Amino acid sequence: MQLKPDTRSGAVLNVNAVSTVDEVTAAIVAAVRAGRIVPGQRLTEAEYSARLGVSRSSVREAFRRLTADGLLDFAPHRGVAVRQLTRKEVDDLFAIRGTLEALVVSLATRRLHAEPDELVALRREMDEAATAGDMNRFTGGNARFHALLAASADNPLLAQTLTRLSNTIYWLQFRVLVDRPAVFDTNREHDRIVDAIVAGDAAAAEAAMRDHVERSRRLIQSLSDEHFAASPA
Repeated sequence: MQLKPDTRSGAVLNVNAVSTVDEVTAAIVAAVRAGRIVPGQRLTEAEYSARLGVSRSSVREAFRRLTADGLLDFAPHRGVAVRQLTRKEVDDLFAIRGTLEALVVSLATRRLHAEPDELVALRREMDEAATAGDMNRFTGGNARFHALLAASADNPLLAQTLTRLSNTIYWLQFRVLVDRPAVFDTNREHDRIVDAIVAGDAAAAEAAMRDHVERSRRLIQSLSDEHFAASPA
């Protein structure tokens, strides 16, 4: 495994990726998700080429990929910057995400109903973390929970589409995690989702997932206006 330091934050980046472009892409996403780079912040090919020890062409391709995914914006004569969403764009994104997440849990229910042990263990971990107020443990468990659902749905295209959607709201999710202890309240829907899957009730699992995504949308919309781009006149 190849590791390189992030010279700004003192963190270590895991760049054990399938390709050089993948490692640059992963490094940028991780930095946004951790709040080390923020909406509106300009990114340069030279900086990431030097930081990660890769070619500028690899960085350029990573920027192109993340612009297509919606995490970055490109403006002529200004370059690439982390994209800032309007409130309407957030609502539009969550409308799509709710539908896709419900599809994921519907597809995953049959498999996880037959083999629920890992899902139940993750539920227990998140319950314990929420009770203890342990945000790091809770968010880690949450990521593994949704990853397990996506893997169990056995639809790689669906999983990839959800990942791209999630990329666009990483920074807003980071701000919610920092500022809103109410994040722990989202665990109620996790419990409902698990109960429904264990019972083999795909419709109830879908409904709980839609409620879960809606609660997340409301949490993000509760952030102050400074976190959003201005809506077009």
